[in-house]
Amino acid sequence: MTQVSEGKAVTHAVDGTAPASTDATDTSLHVLVVDDEPIIREEIAEFLQMHGIRAEAVSNGETALQNLDADLSIDVMLSDIRMPGMDGLTLAKTAIERRGEQHAIEVVMLTGHATVNDAAASARLRAIDFLVKPLSFTTLRATLLHAHESARNRREKWQQNRALEAVYGDTVKQVGNLQSLVTELQQALTEPRHADDGGRNAFLSVVNHELRTPLVPIIGLAELIELGSESIDPGELRSLAHEIRLGGERLERAMSRITTLADLIAGRAKAHPVACRPDQVIEKLRQHFATRAAERGQTLNTAGESVRTIVTDKSRLQQVLEELLDNASRFSPPGAAIALSAADDRDGVTFRVADTGPGMSSAEVELAGRAFQQIDMSTTRRVDGLGIGLPIAMRLAALIGASLTVASEPGHGTAVSLHLPAGTAQAKPS
Repeated sequence: MTQVSEGKAVTHAVDGTAPASTDATDTSLHVLVVDDEPIIREEIAEFLQMHGIRAEAVSNGETALQNLDADLSIDVMLSDIRMPGMDGLTLAKTAIERRGEQHAIEVVMLTGHATVNDAAASARLRAIDFLVKPLSFTTLRATLLHAHESARNRREKWQQNRALEAVYGDTVKQVGNLQSLVTELQQALTEPRHADDGGRNAFLSVVNHELRTPLVPIIGLAELIELGSESIDPGELRSLAHEIRLGGERLERAMSRITTLADLIAGRAKAHPVACRPDQVIEKLRQHFATRAAERGQTLNTAGESVRTIVTDKSRLQQVLEELLDNASRFSPPGAAIALSAADDRDGVTFRVADTGPGMSSAEVELAGRAFQQIDMSTTRRVDGLGIGLPIAMRLAALIGASLTVASEPGHGTAVSLHLPAGTAQAKPS
């Protein structure tokens, strides 16, 4: 047994041999030993190094803080309490606060003159353990490994929380932006020209449902993470973060579409015509939408027979067709085929989106053209949505100088035609 003066010593196991299973020591454990007595600190550091633990020793608190600032891999500090200058308790408090959670450090207090007050003070400053000299290597090693695991968990938790905050924080911003858009649209839909369509009540009902639906899991999962983060394993945490992200993406899409409608109603939306080819527009939509259709078990069939060059706002045109394709897909059953085509006619070019869904009566077609209205307004309806797909498409069509017509019959699907007149379509050069 190794023994030094004043009863301060680090000992081997009782039989004088090194403890078993030293090969199980985590090589990432990095200990800083702080003690004003040279023999004690050097013996502890040497003992730790002999058994595969990275360790270094310093004589005072000021030097210890310098080492901690210079080497963030140090995750455990073993500090004496009674030291001249900065005492161990002050050092521990400063080190813990300075490192924070991103580079968390755990502190083990060590003393040869233990008092109840010292133990209580160590607990208050969040020291992970309190050891009394002399002590065995087995006890010290177990304590340091426990401290190392705690520090590593705290660092990992900090990183996970930052990742979640990135998702959840963006969602909070999205909700804040939505609030102002909601107010603007509510005012627009209660103006006299909208009084006959029950715009306000429909708006409140649909928006309340569509925004609350993704918010419920976002808030609920965030609370679950906040309250149970200590017991949630990384795999489950990633799964929860994935669900929060999906909710955030749904809110982002809702915000984007509400923004579009608000701009169209307020007259802020502008068109910027450029020359483009219908076949290229259809191909881009096919690439973008085919995957979404496949996820719903549907197919997208495309055909481009136009030989004209269109002069129109290409992005707005694509946006109209995306709204029509999304409507066709959402209201069609799995296995359905959706058709997108473009063909020249006598005075322009006509795009056509057709589905094999349930179809609508003339009264239902009129209702579908009103913002925030759906044929089935119940909370148990099969198809969710804001009820603004067709209204957005109609307003965008007017913005780019096109006309939109809906042909539908119950039980026979729906076909929507978007016609760009000759003024916006030019013959393709030969």
